Amino acid sequence: MAAMTSGDSLVNNGSISTTGADAHGFFANGGPGNTALTNHGSIDTYGANAHGIVSLDASPGVVTNTGSVVAHGPAGLGAFFAQKVTLLNAAGARIASEQDNGIDANGGGTITNAGTIAGGNVGISIVGGDANIVNSGAITGGRNLAILSTGPYAVTITNTGTIAGGGGVAVWTDTGTNTFNMNGGTVSGLIRQGSGVNTFVMHAGQVDDIDQGGSQPRFTLSGGRVLGSLINGGTATITGGRIGSVALTSAQNAFAMSGGSIDADMTAGSGNTSVVLSGGIIGGAMRLGNGTNTITLSGGSITQGFASGDGQNTFKWLDGGVIGGAVTFGAGQTAATLSNLSDAQLSSTSIFDAGLGRDTLTFDHVDASAPSRFVNWESIAVTNASRLTLDSHRITLGDADTRTGSLSIDSTSSLAFNGGSSAIMAAAPGARVTVNNAGVIDLTGGTRNTLVVGGDYVGRSGILLVQSVLGADGSPSGKLVISQGSATGNTSIGVKNAGGAGALTLADGIMVVQTVRGATTAATAFSLASPVKAGAFTYYLFRGGVAAGTTDNWYLRSSVETVPPVLPVPPIVPVPPTTPAPLIPPVGPTPPTEPPATPPTLPEPPVPQSPPSNPPATTPLYRIEVPLYAAVPSITRELVIDQIGTFHDRHGEQSLLDETNALPASWGRVWGNHARVSSDTGVDPHFSGFTGGTQIGQDIYADSTSSGHRNHYGLLLGAARASGNVTGFALGMPSVQAGSVAVDSASAGAYWTHLGAGGWYTDTIVTGSALTVKPSSNDGVSTTTHGRAIAGSVEAGLPLALLDGLSIEPQVQAIWQHVSLNDVNDGISSVTFSNPSSFAARLGLRVTDRWQAGGATWQPYARVNLWRYFDAASSVEFGGATSIPVQSSATLVDFQTGLAVNIGVRASLFANIHYAMNIGGAGRATIGGDAGVRWRW
Repeated sequence: MAAMTSGDSLVNNGSISTTGADAHGFFANGGPGNTALTNHGSIDTYGANAHGIVSLDASPGVVTNTGSVVAHGPAGLGAFFAQKVTLLNAAGARIASEQDNGIDANGGGTITNAGTIAGGNVGISIVGGDANIVNSGAITGGRNLAILSTGPYAVTITNTGTIAGGGGVAVWTDTGTNTFNMNGGTVSGLIRQGSGVNTFVMHAGQVDDIDQGGSQPRFTLSGGRVLGSLINGGTATITGGRIGSVALTSAQNAFAMSGGSIDADMTAGSGNTSVVLSGGIIGGAMRLGNGTNTITLSGGSITQGFASGDGQNTFKWLDGGVIGGAVTFGAGQTAATLSNLSDAQLSSTSIFDAGLGRDTLTFDHVDASAPSRFVNWESIAVTNASRLTLDSHRITLGDADTRTGSLSIDSTSSLAFNGGSSAIMAAAPGARVTVNNAGVIDLTGGTRNTLVVGGDYVGRSGILLVQSVLGADGSPSGKLVISQGSATGNTSIGVKNAGGAGALTLADGIMVVQTVRGATTAATAFSLASPVKAGAFTYYLFRGGVAAGTTDNWYLRSSVETVPPVLPVPPIVPVPPTTPAPLIPPVGPTPPTEPPATPPTLPEPPVPQSPPSNPPATTPLYRIEVPLYAAVPSITRELVIDQIGTFHDRHGEQSLLDETNALPASWGRVWGNHARVSSDTGVDPHFSGFTGGTQIGQDIYADSTSSGHRNHYGLLLGAARASGNVTGFALGMPSVQAGSVAVDSASAGAYWTHLGAGGWYTDTIVTGSALTVKPSSNDGVSTTTHGRAIAGSVEAGLPLALLDGLSIEPQVQAIWQHVSLNDVNDGISSVTFSNPSSFAARLGLRVTDRWQAGGATWQPYARVNLWRYFDAASSVEFGGATSIPVQSSATLVDFQTGLAVNIGVRASLFANIHYAMNIGGAGRATIGGDAGVRWRW
């Protein structure tokens, strides 16, 4: 059936069958106009070179097939289009050739296939024009390709169906602009895009292999699966889906992956390659060839390592992602930056090797352990709150060519060490590294931690943290070892105490910095970051020890060498001149000797010596809290004695106690003193401050006898406080400002006063007190402890009349007290107060007068007391190791003047001022006064 003129339309609704050679089934040869061929039936050709459908000159021809077109004979084509064609092969329709091509489209065109296009040789062959193939059905090639494009024409293939080629190749496009859109379905066999401008986009479906040639091809995978490999010479982007492997072959490659997976390797040949990996999984390795390579990793994972060839590499590992196995770079210059990574993210990377060349590695907010895996780097910078945790393997800087390198820690970062020994060394023996520390080197993971710096250490206001057992000489401690080089700059050493109770050092002390193999340290290289305290002691940092060969080492010591007094040099007695000896002619110069035939032997390095058997005398370095705590027992005892006072301090005068019966009178008292209290001990604590308080009392019952004797029984309540500053021997010096202390007391007691007929009296009082003690040192160490005190006093006085109204009264008093203070820990050590009982005695002489004026009875008096504080033999113990004795024996003389006034029937007032001074033993001095009132009910 034929259409011979342009613009014809030919429709087959039946069956067409031909048997002769060149006997085509459907034939259009109608000139240049549109010719429409429509087949709804069946067309079969059996002769040689007999095609099912032929359109020769019609352009553009329109062919619609909903039936079956099959060429059975040799060289018979299912369809032949000499010009541009628009073909619609409907679902269920078929165009096929059993022995040749299914379709030859020699003018290109648009082929939309929802049915079947099959060739015994090629499924669709495109020659001589651009083509657009949309396949949702099946396109197959028997012995050859499913789709073949020849020539420099643009070919676009969009597939959601099946494309299958024979011989392992499914699609082959040539030198034009080639685009393949894989939106679903399957492609069995290789897709080969030729040397044109190629694009492959895959969203779904399955493909065997892809080979993109041409000029900078582009590959995008967002879904589906490529069973085999992608060979690409340009840009590959993977956001999803799965692919077997990726090979980039151009001189300019770009690879980006944010999702999906690669089963095996991703490789790039020599040239310049850019890689951005933000997600997805690479099941094999990533290997880049020689050239200028730029790699940015922020997510995803590379399972079996990364390698980059020789050249200039820029490697950035930012925020996330995992690399399993080794990371290696070839010879050249590599700049690597690791940012915002955790140790877990880095844990799968076994080695990070820069290769030969001058390479830099920057840690930017990174937490990484096992830094010995970072090898062949000439410069390592630890920045922006990064932390490297050392293990027992060394960090090696430099490579076989550069020999050494540097490691720098900025002010926000740290180099830590959990335990054992580690080192930072040069790649070449004898070469010296440089370590710049502006941050923290933390060796507090153990008391035997040792970090060796094989070269120069430069402190740039950095910190070295060590853990030490703060005890006697040679106690275990972490240390920094400088080998061969020097330690300069300034570094603060912080010391963490590992259970040391503090002890007096007598020789070198506790080593924290050691020099070996001729290394040196500058005099200002190290200092303490903060006070170092343990038990009763402060430890200072000293350069050099007592033993020989320790000049450049640094030690912690709790003592300083006692400097003996310098004896005056006697004057030189002038010697009379002597007769000069005769001149002797000068002797000629001695001829030089021949130099030795061999150079002199260099001396062996000095061997560290043991400390001398008789070390120099030392002065202990007590911490400033020691005199502060040592002052507490004496202050507390003084406050208890002040609360008891004397009979006249509490009641004013014997004559004021004239009541009888129940609840006859009440009284109140306030007092205040400026006091100086010291103890005669090795730390010589001196308290200077205020003591004072208030008391109220109630006579519960009073009686009298016919012979003139009276008894007053009563109860009292009181509150008292001592607060002031303490100085003492500390830090190797006397009179150091130690801090302040406050003692608060709340007391209750009972008393019995007996008054004789002649005015003599006995006064007995018993009190119990609850104590709160708050010492606070000038170093910012403060604590609080509590305690209790029980005290009793017996006092007697006998007035003797002298003149009218004037009398003299000898007095005697004995006071016993027991103070018990709880143990406390101030954050440095335990502090234990011994709790002995103590005694004080008083002898007094009181002179009084008496007169009436203004309706009141006036009784002025003057008194002198001799006080004796007997030694309580107490002590303060620090850390269970060092006991500081507190000697409190003292003798005082106290001068007092006062006045008692009986106003009317009910009220009495009394007051005094006094001054006490020490005349022997521990120091006591007070000046103050009392004032009170008594009210008769």
